[in-house]
Parts: sequence; C-alpha cells; structure tokens
Amino acid sequence: MQVSSKAKRVFHIALPAIGESYLQSLLGVVDSIFIAQLGLLAINAVGVTNIYSMTYVGVFTALSATLSVFLSRAFGAKDIGRSKSVIFHGQLISVIIGVLFGAVSVIFAEPLLDLVGANTELKSEAIDYFKVILGLTPFVALFTAQSASFRAIGDTKTPLRVGLEMNIIHVILDYVLIFGIGSFNGMGLTGAAIAMILARVYGFLRLFLKAQRISSISLELRVFKLNGKLAGSMAKFAIPATLERLSMRLGQVVYFGLIVRMGTEAYAAHNIAGTLTTFAYTIGGGFAIAASTLIGQAIGEKNLEDIKEYRKWSYIQSALSMTLVTFILAFSSPWIGKLFTTDVTVIHLLTIVLFIDLISQPFLASVLVDTSAVQAGGNSTFPMIVTIIGIWIIRTLGVYIFAWKLGYGLPAVWISIAADNALRAGLFIWYRRKRDVIKDLG
Repeated sequence: MQVSSKAKRVFHIALPAIGESYLQSLLGVVDSIFIAQLGLLAINAVGVTNIYSMTYVGVFTALSATLSVFLSRAFGAKDIGRSKSVIFHGQLISVIIGVLFGAVSVIFAEPLLDLVGANTELKSEAIDYFKVILGLTPFVALFTAQSASFRAIGDTKTPLRVGLEMNIIHVILDYVLIFGIGSFNGMGLTGAAIAMILARVYGFLRLFLKAQRISSISLELRVFKLNGKLAGSMAKFAIPATLERLSMRLGQVVYFGLIVRMGTEAYAAHNIAGTLTTFAYTIGGGFAIAASTLIGQAIGEKNLEDIKEYRKWSYIQSALSMTLVTFILAFSSPWIGKLFTTDVTVIHLLTIVLFIDLISQPFLASVLVDTSAVQAGGNSTFPMIVTIIGIWIIRTLGVYIFAWKLGYGLPAVWISIAADNALRAGLFIWYRRKRDVIKDLG
C-alpha cells in the first residue's frame, strides 16, 4: 500500500519535534537526579518553584503557538518581509511577558512561596533557586519563541540537534555547579538553577545564529520596528491561547489537590501514571506541531484542499502511535510499576488507570491535533472555550463529585479525564462540520 505524500510530510515534521520534546523533558530528569543528592528539602524547593515555572512555560508555549500560526502563513505565502516582522514581534512580546514574570517573581518571591504553603525552612532553601529560575524566565521565553520560528517553516530537525547539544552542556554544567570540581566547591541548589538557565541561553543563541543563515527567518535591524496592526493582531490571538493554557493549568492544580486528599496510594499511583502517560502525550504534541505548521503553510499558499489531508494524517498517525504506546504501558504496568514502588495497591491502581487511559487516547489525539489545527485556521477563541468547558465542567467537577464526594477514588479521576477528552473531541468535530475553519489573521 502506497503511503500518502501528505502522511510522509506530517511524519517527517512530527518525529524530530517529538524527539525535541523528550530532550526538553530530559533536562528536568537530570536536574531531579542531581538535586536528589542534596536531600529532601532541596527536592521540595524545586517542587514549589515548578508550580510557577510550569505555569510560565504554559504562557510562553501559547505565545510561541501564536508566532507559529502567523509565521507559517507568511512563510507559505512567501512573504519574507512579514515573516521577519512576525518573528520580531513574537520575540518582543515573549520578552516583555518574560521580564514582567521575572520581576514579579524576584520582588514577591517570599509571598509567592507563602502562597504555595512553604514553611520557613523550605523558603530559606528555595529562595535563591526560585529567584534565579523565575527571575531569568525571559531567556526561556526567547528560547521557546526562537524554536517556534523553526517549527513554523517546517524545520524541526534544527531544534532537535540544538536540544541535544543543550542537554550535553546542561549535564556538565549541572554537575560542576552543584557539586563543584577541583578547588571549586559547587553552589548546591543555586548552581542547579544557574546551569538550567545557562543551558537555555546557549540553546537560544545557537538557534538565533542558525536562523541568521536562513533568509526567510533571519533578522536584520530594519525589521526591528513596531507594526501596530500586526502587534495588535498577534496580541488578540495570543490572549485566548494563553487563557486556554492557564485554565488547563489552574484546573490541574485544583483537582490535583483533591487527589492528594485521597491518600498516599492514590496520589502515588496518579503521579506514576502521569509520568508514564507523558510518553504518549509527547507524541501527540509532535503531531500537533506538524498539523499547525502544514495547515498554516497551506493557507498561506492558498492550497486549501490540503488542509483536511494534513489534519487527517496528523490525527491518524497521532491516534495510532499514542494508543500503541499506552497499550504497551498498560499491559506491562504490573512490571513497570515495580520500577517505582513495591506497594501492591499502588501497582493495582496504576494498571486500572492506564487501561482507562488507553480508551482515552483516540480522543486525546483529537484534542491535541485539533487544538493546533483550529488555531492554525486563525481561531484561538474556540479552543479556549472548549478547554474551559472540558477542564472545569467535566474533568474538575467530575473528580470532585465522583472521585471525592461519592468516593469512587482514582479510577473515577481518570474516567473524568477520559470524558473530558471525549467531549472536547466531539466539540472539535462539530466545529469542523459547522463552522468556517479558516479566518483572516489581520
């Protein structure tokens, strides 16, 4: 059977994007391994910081999605001037938001730590790490935006290669700055923060220099000027995209709090399941990037008949891959679970929720791909509405009623998650059939 050229193109863009996402996750894994050697207090300091850093990353991801949507259309239309202007405005907006977040994090570090329940001892341990990691978030914003500029033109291999370099540098810096070498005694937890930021700075600079060799995305001084109409259009698009990410994050915080109250075994099983299902979720994210890139370019090229094909093949490959990975995880969970714990109850719960998640994968694939596809079509408001409905009315409320109040426990949590994904997938099907999927970005 001959494979569609559209399917091949989707796969060739998605695969490096998936690899890059795994490398990004590896940064956090290496940090966790080294920081664990510093003791439980250090681990908890990273945990309270991550509550804010993951929220910030969600905002930067939404901003990078905005850049990708605008740039992919300009690139498809072969409008180099607009392409460069989009990149400039995207990076400028990202830096402004990053500086704002960084300033608030440094100035109000202690109240922010109080807000997440850090006691005096934990605050003392976390404060420097907190200020370095969150105070220098503009570099994370720049790195995220620069990566998006490559993905928008269909080049996901360059961010993958730079991500590999960045990981190697991070491992070396992490070890040296945490534990020291020779006469240098190391800086402990603060050293871990500096290593992480320096790795991101390196990644941004490498991507920026590589971009300067590509005529369509290189930046010259002449493009460093504000275009009020373009900036306004990008901001108008970015606000719903950002609210969509924030509503997702806030909903997770709320129902995670309910899961904590279900007991140690339930919370442990949920965390282990969350770690394992990241493997499937990351695959979906890669195909979502491919869908956004190729649909945006097709709109710019005015090849409107290609839009459905790119969406279809992004979804099919995503759903099949995610289901296969989750199938393997679910059936091998009695053995994989033993890598994390010997508690029989935890492993039993893990197996149940992974089989529930297996049923959810085709719906989750639709949510990931269709969110990007609809945004690429020029509508960031509908995905925001769909996410708010799914997360708050179905998922969070479902967890509260069925898992918490009625006492059905962790399986009810994951059934609520599956129901959320199914509802959102259905709403996206309705949108594609009833609405004009292509809108002018201005």
